Amino acid sequence: MKRTMFLCALVLCMVCACARHERPAGTDAVVFNIAEDPHSLNPILAQTDDERQIAHLMFDMLLDVDARGRLVPALALQVPTRANGGISPDGRTIVYHLRQDVRWHDGAPLTANDVIFTWHAITDPDNDVPSARGYDLVDLIYAPDPYTLIVHLKQRWAPAVATLFTYGTHPMPVLPEHLLPETGTLRHIAFDTHPVGSGPYRLVRWERGERLVFAPNDSYYRGKPAAQTVVALEVPDPNETLTLLRSDELDWSLVSPAQRLILNGAAGLHIAYAPLAGFGAIAFNCRRPPFNDIRMRRAIAMSIDRRRLSRGITGGQYPVADSDQPAFSWAFDPQVRLPSYNVRSADRSLDALGWRRGPDGYRRRAGKTLSLTFVTFPEGDTAVRTAEFVQVMLRERGIAVSIKKVSVAQLYLPASAGGILLAGNFDLAYFAWRAGADPDDADLVTCRGVANYAGFCDHAVDQLETSALAHDDRATRRQAYVAVQRALARELPYDFLYAPQYSFAVHDDVHGFAPTPFSPTATAWRWSRFR
Repeated sequence: MKRTMFLCALVLCMVCACARHERPAGTDAVVFNIAEDPHSLNPILAQTDDERQIAHLMFDMLLDVDARGRLVPALALQVPTRANGGISPDGRTIVYHLRQDVRWHDGAPLTANDVIFTWHAITDPDNDVPSARGYDLVDLIYAPDPYTLIVHLKQRWAPAVATLFTYGTHPMPVLPEHLLPETGTLRHIAFDTHPVGSGPYRLVRWERGERLVFAPNDSYYRGKPAAQTVVALEVPDPNETLTLLRSDELDWSLVSPAQRLILNGAAGLHIAYAPLAGFGAIAFNCRRPPFNDIRMRRAIAMSIDRRRLSRGITGGQYPVADSDQPAFSWAFDPQVRLPSYNVRSADRSLDALGWRRGPDGYRRRAGKTLSLTFVTFPEGDTAVRTAEFVQVMLRERGIAVSIKKVSVAQLYLPASAGGILLAGNFDLAYFAWRAGADPDDADLVTCRGVANYAGFCDHAVDQLETSALAHDDRATRRQAYVAVQRALARELPYDFLYAPQYSFAVHDDVHGFAPTPFSPTATAWRWSRFR
């Protein structure tokens, strides 16, 4: 009887597992995966890449970005420039002309008033958005007519066009004014789970912890989307992703370099690549010992063989990074170098700091073992393996490292909500950073930066960032950003590891999938899947 009950339970589990990932009826459904349940579907509250790519299915921005990272029109008819009269001579006034054929999923027209409402929502402290950077510099925003938007800045701010209502460090799509409250927080309201956007797809069903199902927006301004159904499966285990790809339950998925090698040559699959506008790095917690001492940061950096990480974990797909600027950015300085791997120099530095090896090989000072906590997130194969490799490398230098795994959401939450990075509850932490379309990195490196994960503060860097933002000629700005990159290499709040070339496993019968450096769902309206 017990054996029969066990077999019945096993069969039921197998049936449930199959049902959970069962492909929707119809061969033209496009299915991809995300790592976890979104905390909200309100796009201005998005905190993770998964939430942002879901938002891009349902919402639009004034400007989009192409495969080369260049700004292109979206809700706005053109990218504002000095030449076309969209930017005033003093750089403080920006004029947007909006398309007149865009409608929300409920049929209401999208107008400049929706953009103005979105600005109010972003800057309202009750909404606790990931970052209001740039939006807080708007002095006046108004609409002389329903399809013209005028933004007047308090001061010249060079990244404005590349940041406002487009791909800043935190992309901010446009919200529907007529469906949202004029005052009060936008958190924990019905819209956060039942959003109405203007994008190519509308939400049909959200099965919490399992999947989100979308249907096409037949009146989408770029044309009716090709796929009749899009599904985002929630798959927290990276290993399960490979099984679902092979069993045809997923049509495309972001895969780690190790997964890409496993899938190499798999029938019916190909790999699509996109450079990431960002990096993977280790944050040193500069707020407290031992990493409030630059000498310790340098010693640990010299103990980590970054080239070995690149080769051993990514097969070279993620080249070694020495800067927070992507190689395709005009601000990138190819001359910047972080400390090289040098175990002898690392050992000498650790000895000089008083951390000497004991008989068991571990380093101690005043009877205390040099023990560090390395925080990483389990949803990323590269993140986990990086922590494991570094643990071994530092053990070779006599340092005890324990690995703590927390979810992506917990890692990046605001400090007030217990976010590990911003609360400073770590010694070392692996994190991935996605930059905006502009090289502005002030959020990450300035004393009051909202994403200053290292807790780093250097007033000279703050001054350089201020200069870069106050000038709009590229030569002056690049000079400032080069100086910032060199200061970061010298002060080492972050040990930059990878300049990722993201890889996506895609079934051969999926068409129109073209990831950009900022989003794999940027061309969702073109997706189709026919056999």
